[in-house]
Amino acid sequence: MVDTADTPHTAETWPAEDEIDLRRYLDLILGWHREIAVITIGAMVLAALIILSLRYLLPATYRSSAAVTIVRTVSDVSFDERFRTTADETTTDATGAAARRSALLGLAMSGAVATDVIDELHDQLSVKERNPADLLDQISAESGPAIGTRVDSDLVRITARSDTPEKAAAIANAWARAYVRQVNTVYGQVPDEVLASIQTELAKAAATYQKSQANLEANIARNRAEELTRQVTVMKQRLDQEATLVQAELLNWQQANEALNAARALRTQVEKGGEAAARSNMVALQTMKLMVYGNPPATLQLELRDIPEVDQQAMLADIDGLILSLEERLKDLESEVAERTDNLQASATPGQSAATSSTFATLYEQIRQLNAQVEAENAKQMQLAQQRDLDWESYKALSSKVAELNLTRAAASSEVRFAATAVPPREPVDQISLVLGIGIAGLVGLVAAFVFAFANHLMGHTPFLFRAKTQV
Repeated sequence: MVDTADTPHTAETWPAEDEIDLRRYLDLILGWHREIAVITIGAMVLAALIILSLRYLLPATYRSSAAVTIVRTVSDVSFDERFRTTADETTTDATGAAARRSALLGLAMSGAVATDVIDELHDQLSVKERNPADLLDQISAESGPAIGTRVDSDLVRITARSDTPEKAAAIANAWARAYVRQVNTVYGQVPDEVLASIQTELAKAAATYQKSQANLEANIARNRAEELTRQVTVMKQRLDQEATLVQAELLNWQQANEALNAARALRTQVEKGGEAAARSNMVALQTMKLMVYGNPPATLQLELRDIPEVDQQAMLADIDGLILSLEERLKDLESEVAERTDNLQASATPGQSAATSSTFATLYEQIRQLNAQVEAENAKQMQLAQQRDLDWESYKALSSKVAELNLTRAAASSEVRFAATAVPPREPVDQISLVLGIGIAGLVGLVAAFVFAFANHLMGHTPFLFRAKTQV
C-alpha cells in the first residue's frame, strides 16, 4: 500500500508559450474547493455577525419628511411710475427657473435655518443636536423631477433623521417652517437696507426742500421787483404826459392851421365881394374869432342886431390882424411841438437845451436800469421758485416710495409655502441590509478564496483540507 500523502508534490510549470488549458484551472478550483468554500462561508458568517452586532449596538434611526412648495406671490405696489424699486422680474424661461429652484434648494441647508430650529426645539434636542453643524448632518433636502417629465418639480422635500420618530417629525416640521420664513424674508420682503437707504434720502430731501423754501421766502422779503416796477411806471407816466402834451399841441396846431386857411379864404371873399360882403361875412368873422380865441359852447347863438356896422377896409384890416395872429400862433405851436418831441428823444438834438436833454436822457437811462433790475429780481425769484419746486418733487417722490415700500412689506409677498407636515414614522430606517451585507461579504470572500488558492498552488503548497486516497 502506497500512501500518496508522503509523496512530494511538485508544482507544475506552465510555459508561457503554451495555450491556456481551462481544465487546469478547473482542477485547481476542484482541488482547493474545500478551502474556497470555507473562506467564502466564513466571510459571510463574519459579515452577518458584524451587521447583527451593529444593529444591536447602534441606536435605531427614524426618518420623517415635510414638503415645501415653490409658489411665488408678489405684491406690486407703485404710487409713482417714475420711481420704481425692483429686485428682479419673474423668471419664465427654463434656465432661469432651474437656477431659481437651485438657489431655493440651497437655502434649505443654511446655518440660519438650523439656528432657528435649535431655538424652537431647544429642549427637545440633545446636546449634540444643538450644534448647527451636527444638526445639519441630520437633514437632507431634495427636489425630485415632476411626474412624466425630466424637469424638477416645485416641491422641496425636507427629511430629518433622529433617534425617535417624534423628534424626527418635529425637526422636519420646524425645519420646513424656518425654511419658509428664511426664503420669504430674502425673496418676498423689502430688504431693510433698501428701506433704510430711501428713508435716509427722504430725510435729506426734506432738509433740502426746507432750505430752498427758506431761501425763496427770504428772497421774497427783500425782493424789490414791485418797488422798481412802480418807479418805472411813474417815469413812464411822465413820458406819457409829455407825449400827451405833444399830441395836444399838434391838435392845436392843426386847428390853428385850419383857422388860418379859413381866415385867408374869408379875406379873399370880403376883398372880392365889396361892401356887401363885409356886412354879410361879419357873423363869420365874429364866429372865427370866437373859435380861435375863445372857448365856445357846443351850441352858439348870435343875434345879427348885435353885429356892428363896418366897412370893407375895416373888416379886411380886422381879418389881416387875425391872419397875422394865427401865423404867429402856428410858429409858437410848431416850436413847442418840436421842443417837446425832442424832449422825448434820448439824445440831444441841435437847438435843444442841455438841461432838458439831460433830464430826459437821465430819465430814459433810469428806466433802462430799473427794467434791468426788475428782470434780475424776477429771474432770481423764478430760479429759487423752480429749485423749490424741484426739491418738493424729489421729496414727494421719496415720500411716496417709503409709503409704497411699507405697504409692500405689509402685503407680505411670499416665495414658498409649507405644503405638507411630517408625521412620526412607524419603523426605523434599516441602516445596513443583512441580505445585502452577506451577499457582498460572500462575493468578497469568494474572490479572496480564489486568490488564496492560486497563490498557494503557485508556491507549491497542497490543499490544507486535502483528504488522501489510500490504494491497496
